[in-house]
Formats: sequence, C-alpha cells, structure tokens
Amino acid sequence: MSGFIMLATLLIQTVAHGEEDWLARSQHILDRLEGQPRPAWLDSNPYQAEANGQAMDLVNASKSKALAAMPDGLATQPQGKPVRVVFVSFSLGGPVLKGIFQEASGQEDVLLVFRGPKPRQKLPGFFADLKVLLKDIEPLPNIVIDPTRFQRWKVTTVPEIVVEAQGRALVRVKGVTSLDWLKSRQNAGRQGDLGRFGEVYDIAEIDLLEAIKSRLATLDGPRMRQQAMARFWEKRQFEVLPASREDRDRLIDLTVTAPRDLVAPNGNLIIRAGHAVNPLDQMAFGLCLIVFDATQKAQVDTVKQMSCRDKNSRVLYLATQLSRENGWEGLKSLETMLDAPVYLLTPDVRQRFQLQQVPAVVEQAGNRIVVRERKVLKPAVGARS
Repeated sequence: MSGFIMLATLLIQTVAHGEEDWLARSQHILDRLEGQPRPAWLDSNPYQAEANGQAMDLVNASKSKALAAMPDGLATQPQGKPVRVVFVSFSLGGPVLKGIFQEASGQEDVLLVFRGPKPRQKLPGFFADLKVLLKDIEPLPNIVIDPTRFQRWKVTTVPEIVVEAQGRALVRVKGVTSLDWLKSRQNAGRQGDLGRFGEVYDIAEIDLLEAIKSRLATLDGPRMRQQAMARFWEKRQFEVLPASREDRDRLIDLTVTAPRDLVAPNGNLIIRAGHAVNPLDQMAFGLCLIVFDATQKAQVDTVKQMSCRDKNSRVLYLATQLSRENGWEGLKSLETMLDAPVYLLTPDVRQRFQLQQVPAVVEQAGNRIVVRERKVLKPAVGARS
C-alpha cells in the first residue's frame, strides 16, 4: 500500500511507535534531572501540538498518488496539464460508479476522487468494494482518496466535476457524470461554474483527513507513555549471567592481529597486515565497569561494597537485567541507591571482556584488562533483608 492510504495509516501508527522510541531514548534521562523543573511537554502528548499540521502536510504530500493496493496498481494523473477531477461516492450506486470507471478508463487526464472509506469501514473493505466494480476494466482508471480536494473545492454532494489547472478551477459542474458531455461544453468555450444539470447525492464516505485529526486529538499522551514504557520492558532482551560462586580474577589480553594493511586516507601505512596491536599500549582504558544482576538484592548489596583500584577511572554500572515489572521506576530507584546512572549490559561488551559471572569489576591492569568476579556477600546474621 502506498500514497495517501499508507501515509494516513502510518500517521496514526507513528504516534504510538514514535512515543515508544522517544521514551526509550530519553525517559530515564529526563527523570534523573533532579532539582530542575519537569518539562511541561513531558506531562502531555508531545505530538499533539503539531498533530493537525502534520496530518495536513502528509495528506498534501501524498495527493494524486494512486491506490497501489488495487490490481496491478492504478496510474497517477499527468503533471502540468488540466485535469478533469470527478468527485464520486458509493452513494451513487454500483452501476453508476462502474459506468464512470469504464468511461474514465484509459483517459490519463481524468482523476476519480473519493473522500475516504464509509463510516466504520476499514480500508481493506473499501478496496474490496472497489475491486468488485473494477473487475474486467482495463486499463484501470486513476482513482485516489483525497479529502483535501473535497475541502479545497467545497464539494459536499456528488457527482461533481472540476477541471483543474495550476490550482484554479477552469470549469465545474454538478449532477453530471458524462465526460463526453463536459468535453462538448469545453469545446463550445464554456468556462466557470456551469451550475447543476442532474441529481446530486450526499457523500456516503467519511472525510478521512478529519478522521485522522479527530483520532490524533483523542490520543491520551500519558496513557500512551505508560503503555509504551510497559512494552519497552516487556520486549527488552537482557544479557543474563550466572552469579559468582567464588572470588576469581581473570586477565584479558585485548591484543588483535591486523588481517590486512590499515592505511590512512593520505596513504600512510598505520598497521601492516599480520602485525599485533594492543590498544592499551596506545591509550588507557579509563573506565571501571561494575557488572551485576539488578534483580538480585544480594548482588545490589554486594556492588555497593565493591570499588575500583584506579580511583581516577570513570565508574560505569552495567546491569545484566532489571525488573520488568518495576520498569523505569525500578531503574530510577536503583540509580538513587547507587547515586550513579545505571546502563544495561550489551552483547558486544559482554563478548569483548569475556564476562562469565557477576557481580564483576572490569578495569585495566598494566596492558591487560582484569575481570574480578566476586562472590555475593551474605547478609549479616540478624540483619533484615
């Protein structure tokens, strides 16, 4: 599905998905800004202020696109030439609509425009109804859903034909479906609003643009944030590691052998193929990683007692997993307890430092990395858990 239909559908879906992405990037960061006023937009739907404008922009950007969901796709109108726009609706009845489709078949300067699907009808149902009427019609006529055209020309009944050229209506007439009749009037030099020459009917379909704007206006920002936060933790994959059963120190050699020559943009050779390089010989690690399972209270208590040997290194807390039930609130409580940000352990970090058990401290020792796994501290006798 492409053109207006896909864009209109994605616009509604994007609000929910965009909300989730936004939360994943910034929710816990914003909540950690202690002592600063909470941004007003955090307490409302951040998309609401520009929703209507965004809806209109997307609709305008997609007008004149064909309904690619139809068999073999439907052609689009030519650019830069007068276009005979026929405003239609299922209220005209199947036989009349089929006759209009047959007459418009093969006429590239004719565009048949619907306002949207019928009330409570989903787009697949709308397409299915069209396919029935388009059966055996070749080539397919140009058909679009474009509520903006209905609004621009103030079309409230059908049928109506407007001859467009460079944003102006050269000719318009109500109650007429015959393209040949209209062409004869044009050949006779008739211009402007010709009036009404037949029966007109109410439009059976909804205004899809207004439906989108109405849908956006009713979205509950706080509720959507809560749902998005829940989905974030439900889908999050954790790098779970077993608990350490004993104290153990392991040295990790980060030396790598270049598989091929590494050449700078200016042509200078940096590393020759087959040459072994230890990055710690060139630059200090500068970090101390404290890795633990945040769902285990005993590990959290143990981590609070752990320290880095290099007091000048930057400490980073990495959790192998967090409580899915407590979510962001649990993360915030944990960061308050440790008085530091907490990040999730990623697969690449786990593999690079060959992490096997937690809690563990990862820091530099000479030109090696040392991984100090520590047995979980047992609570003191009589201590409350």
